[in-house]
Amino acid sequence: MKILNRKQIIVALDYDSLKEANSTAKLLDPEIYRLKIGKQLFTAEGPKIIENFNKQGFDIFLDLKLHDIPNTVYKALKNLLKYEIWMTNIHLLGGEEMIQAAREARESIKSESLLIGVSVLTSLSEKNIKNIGFDMQIPELVKNLSMTAKQNKIDGVVCSVKEVSEIKRNFGEDFITVTPGIRVQQKNDDQSRVATLEEATKNGSDYIVLGREITASENISKMLKKVESYII
Repeated sequence: MKILNRKQIIVALDYDSLKEANSTAKLLDPEIYRLKIGKQLFTAEGPKIIENFNKQGFDIFLDLKLHDIPNTVYKALKNLLKYEIWMTNIHLLGGEEMIQAAREARESIKSESLLIGVSVLTSLSEKNIKNIGFDMQIPELVKNLSMTAKQNKIDGVVCSVKEVSEIKRNFGEDFITVTPGIRVQQKNDDQSRVATLEEATKNGSDYIVLGREITASENISKMLKKVESYII
């Protein structure tokens, strides 16, 4: 069943070294996949990792979830956006002033990188949210955070598949949704709010992040063929 567009899949390179990341990246076609570089790889290799994959022709989603006082986020983002990044993110729990500072950082250097906000981590359950002290359920919290993102003119949010259709309905089809915790084959691990590829596309997810199911696969090439069987 062909349900995915080219470049809709973002492969998370959750590795400790450039060598490991490259061994997976060489199996990926940059015309089909984008790459996600998160804290694990970025802290191991630094910004040069971005240039490495740019040279190979990949669009990069830099997933550092910046969450700090507005001035610090402003300066950090200005530094990061000097690199060729397709998309990057902040954590929406940093509040309105921080979100505005992030947007202003992008505008100040006329960057065309997409800027999105992390709502609620897909590893968190309703119980976790309650224990943190939120007196509302996850869908409502995600909706509130997404509204703040939209009002402050950033491009979209990271959320679970379960929240996508509601976000699209409330904030428009052009408000980007990026969904981690996606499985080609359903199984349990440390993501609480997971979904399959079919559920992600049915709900309207713009970009789908695949991580360990590819990178920890015993046969990565075989798993990629399975993923590509879904691509139009």
